[in-house]
Order: sequence, then C-alpha cells, then structure tokens
Amino acid sequence: MLGSKPNPKARPPSQSLESDKAAIATTHLPTVAFFGATGGCTLAALSYALKSGYHARALARTPSKLVDMLKKRMLSQTLLDEKLVIVQGNAKDPEAAGKVLINDNGQVVDSIVFGIGRSTQELAGGAPKFTPNPLKPTLDDPHVCQDSIASINRALQGIAASSQDARMPFLVALSTTGISESRDLPLAMIPLYHWMLTIPHADKKVLESRVIEAKEKKLIRDFVIVRSSLLLNGQTNGRKEIKVGWEGKAPGQLGNGAAVGYTITREDVGFFVFDSIIAKGGTDLAGKKVSITH
Repeated sequence: MLGSKPNPKARPPSQSLESDKAAIATTHLPTVAFFGATGGCTLAALSYALKSGYHARALARTPSKLVDMLKKRMLSQTLLDEKLVIVQGNAKDPEAAGKVLINDNGQVVDSIVFGIGRSTQELAGGAPKFTPNPLKPTLDDPHVCQDSIASINRALQGIAASSQDARMPFLVALSTTGISESRDLPLAMIPLYHWMLTIPHADKKVLESRVIEAKEKKLIRDFVIVRSSLLLNGQTNGRKEIKVGWEGKAPGQLGNGAAVGYTITREDVGFFVFDSIIAKGGTDLAGKKVSITH
C-alpha cells in the first residue's frame, strides 16, 4: 500500500515538539500493535496513537522506511524512541507476528490494527497483473490478507496456549466496501469494483471470516471490521465529514445500514480507526462490520 502524503496542515516543528513532550509524559495508556504500518490508513492511525501518548509496536520489513514516514508526519525521534518498537519481519511469519503482539514486559498488547492488503487502487508495484481473463486482473500476492491474518492467528494461538490467564487483544481489521451483504456502493461504482477488484475482494472476504473465527476461538476479545470506500490521498476533515454505517453482530443483521459513498481519504480512515475505535476501547462498535465514506 502507498504511504499517505504529509498532512498540509501539519503542526510547525515547535508545536510538534511540545506536543511530543506531552505524549512522552503520558504513561498510563495501553499498547497497540500495528500490521501494515507503512500503508496510508494504518500509518495515519499509528501517527494519531503515538501523538496521543499510546505505546505502539509495529511490524515492518524495512524499519527505517517506517521511521522516515513518521518523521515526515512531524513525529520527533525522541517520541519514536520512547513510544514505538519496530519489529523487522514479514507478517506471514508467525514468529515475527508474535514478537509484535507481546510487550517488552511480557504482556499481550491491548489492541491490534491490521491494515495489510492491497487493492488495484493502491498497488505497491504499479499496474495490476492481468490474467488470461481481462475482466479479472489480479495482484502479485492475491492472498496477502488471508495469509497474514492466518499467521497472526497462529501467533495468538501460541500466546493463548502458553498463558490461559492472558487478556487477549481487541482487533481492528481494515477491509473494503463492495463485499457487504447490503449495497454500500453508488450504482456507478459497481462495474469498476466488479471488474478491477474481484480478486482482492475475495482475499478481503477470507480476511473477514478469519477475524470472526478468531473471536469464536477466543484468540481475541472482540473485533471491528472497517470497510472503507475508494481510498484517496489527502488530509483529514475530522469525524463530522465521515459517514458511518454498520452491519450487526448476528449474521444478516444490518444494523443501521451501510454508508454509501464514492471515496474517503486514507487520513480519515486512520483518524476514524484511532478516534472512534482505539481511543474508545472499541466498545461502541465491537462485533460490527462498519462502512465509512465521505
């Protein structure tokens, strides 16, 4: 996934420094694990968490890349040293995933933000790879979501088996619109989604099923699945600009209905994940599949 552009309204360095000092001084907040932290949505959520004083652990193939991206968002090296632990590795490796899920003091993290995955709207390598069927373009790793969450679940199984008293984490998984039981797309977007996104959507469906399975197996306390509309770069407009809909806990329960819209910025997805889920302990939206759009 592509990293989001620096926020045009980012704080001046002096302001950033003062805010970072306040975040460093905050000691009582829990630890959040981030998978896919160099992606635009997850990077934004990680940034908001760190600026608010949360401790964070992140998995990255190239830790220096993640550090550089966070510094471009006006996070100081001092704040990163105090609040962030980066584990080098691949999410498909359960051992690497396990290192992210356990604090340095041996405790399980409080929450997980899973933002791994690419659609044709946010490819790391450019254009989609076409199959013999031109109506079904694919990706270089069409199972990246399901394989990565399976690895994390295996790591969680190991944690649960080794400590029956462990408080298992809350999981936030980033998914997509277009796979809901009810229509969550404008009619004009349906042909594009069915052509360009068939294969990544299949991957997201398996991701969602494995998140629900993790809850059933008590590998996590609970979950929120966040289904965002087509992702764009750009700054956040705050919660008042985000339309929210959801499907409920029981299969087929539609809740208040899906939010229908064309696009949302990666920055606003990250803001929503932190402000409406992590900062609130996930309680309001637990067990729901939440659609968000502008």
